[in-house]
Amino acid sequence: MDSQPIKEYCRSLGLTAVGIAPNRLTEPEHRTDICPLAAGKGPERYDLAGVLPGCRAAVVILFPYYQLPAEGANLSLYCQFPDYHGIIRQYLEKITAWLRQNWPESHQEAVVDTSVLAERQLAVEAGLGFQGDNGCLINKTWGSWCFIGAVLTTLPLEPDLPDTGECCHCGACTRCCPGKCFSSGRYDYRTCKSYLTQKKGELTPEEIIILRKTPLVFGCDECQRCCPCNAQVPVTPVPEFKRRRQSRLTVQELEPLTNRQFKERYGERAFAWRGKKLLLRNLALLDARE
Repeated sequence: MDSQPIKEYCRSLGLTAVGIAPNRLTEPEHRTDICPLAAGKGPERYDLAGVLPGCRAAVVILFPYYQLPAEGANLSLYCQFPDYHGIIRQYLEKITAWLRQNWPESHQEAVVDTSVLAERQLAVEAGLGFQGDNGCLINKTWGSWCFIGAVLTTLPLEPDLPDTGECCHCGACTRCCPGKCFSSGRYDYRTCKSYLTQKKGELTPEEIIILRKTPLVFGCDECQRCCPCNAQVPVTPVPEFKRRRQSRLTVQELEPLTNRQFKERYGERAFAWRGKKLLLRNLALLDARE
C-alpha cells in the first residue's frame, strides 16, 4: 500500500521527517545494558504487534527541537518547554484520526518514548537516520536533536528502506561525556550524567563528581553539543517547542513550594516527573562545587 498520502498529510502539519517501518524490527546482535528508566527490556522492544495486535507497519515521525542555547541555562534543552510527550501526542492523535477517517476499518496506536519499543531502531528502519556512537539517532537534516513518535497501524504500508548511514566515529562524544559512559565501546547508563540527574536517593562520591562536571541539574546535552553532525542543525520548526521556554531552575523558586504547588506549577514540564526533592538535591550538589 502506498504511504505517500500519509506522508503528505504529516507534512501538512509541518512534520517533514516521516518514514514507514515494518512491524518487526531487527534485533541487534549485541545488546547494551538497558537503562532502568526505559519501559522495554527484552524482545518485546522489537515486536510492534505486541503493542498493537495485527500491526503491519508504523508511521514514524521525527520532532526536531533544537533552539539556540540560553545563557545561564541549567536544564537540558529537551525539557525547557512544556513536556514533549503531550505535544507529540497531540500531533500523533491528529494523524491517527486522519487515518481512521480515510480507512475506517484500520486500527492505530500512537506511541512516544514511554512505550516498550526500541524507538531509535524504529526510526532507523523507517529510513530517518542512523545511530551514532553515543546511541542517539542522527538525522541528516536535524541531527540528533529530535524526539521520535510513531503511529502503529494495521494498514499494509510498504516499509521504507532502512538508513544505511554510519557514525564518523570521531570520538567527540566519548571525550565530552562527563561520566565517560561510552569509553568501553558500549553505553553504560550507570555513569551517564542524564541518568544520574534522574536517579533517586543519595549519590555516591563518584556519581557526585560526574554530576558536578557540567552545570545542568536535569539531563545532559554534552554528547549532542559536541557532535559534528549537529554543527549546522536548524532551529526547530515546531511552534510548541518555542513557547513558554524555561531554561533555568533555582533553589529560591523551588524550596518554598509544597509538593502540590510544585506539581501545579511544573507538572507539565519534563523535568518534574521525578519530583521536587530530586531537583533540590541536584541544585545543592552543584551549588556546593562553586
